[in-house]
Amino acid sequence: MRINRIKNHFFVFLSLCYFSNISAQIKPLKIEKLNNHLYIYQTYNIYNEKEYSANALYLVTKKGVVLFDVPWQKSQYQVLVDSIQQKHSKKVIAVFATHSHEDRAGDLSFFNKKGIKTFATQKTNEYLKNDKRATSNQFIKIGKTYKIGGEKFKIDFVGEGHTKDNIIVWFPDYEVLDGGCLVKSSQADNLGYLGEANIEAWPASINQILEKYPKIKLVIPGHDDWQKQGHLERTLYLLNFSNN
Repeated sequence: MRINRIKNHFFVFLSLCYFSNISAQIKPLKIEKLNNHLYIYQTYNIYNEKEYSANALYLVTKKGVVLFDVPWQKSQYQVLVDSIQQKHSKKVIAVFATHSHEDRAGDLSFFNKKGIKTFATQKTNEYLKNDKRATSNQFIKIGKTYKIGGEKFKIDFVGEGHTKDNIIVWFPDYEVLDGGCLVKSSQADNLGYLGEANIEAWPASINQILEKYPKIKLVIPGHDDWQKQGHLERTLYLLNFSNN
């Protein structure tokens, strides 16, 4: 019995060391300015033993800050909220999730408990509920242009792709498109996680973006490098390669 206890304690110790080492390897949250109101923030996590970045945006309005997706790790939620308060002297007042995965919707209960409005589509909330995760306290209206504190953005669903619930966000005043995980980086060499993807519908969804938003100045992909051009074209290339 004593030997088993020692083995169990040793296993827990090794596990803690292992996960501590992984956490130590992950880069800290990074915030970069796109303009006076729109910022991109990157968080990091390990997938298939490799570190990846997740790109997300936030919008600074007169009423407060609107987040589009949440950090990839829950431990960075408060870090982001505090960073925004320190940087802009404003509180986070709303969160819009672009689909149900951990790097987008994460654990909305953190924000719900703070009295922050959280938004997701009905479909995303269904997935969250099925996963026994916190749902949003507000529903997103697809096609609606939201106006908050002198700023505006449009939520759109152009079709299935990375998931069945992936939405995009268009900032008309800045001609910036938040593609979320529907859009791959121009530096990506694969389509990433495809467990809930619709490969057949994905190309049409990307073409819908090109048709509906011809004046895009900047596209933000869900992961990896975002500063270069050609994200939509690279996504189509990877899809064409995957479908052949």
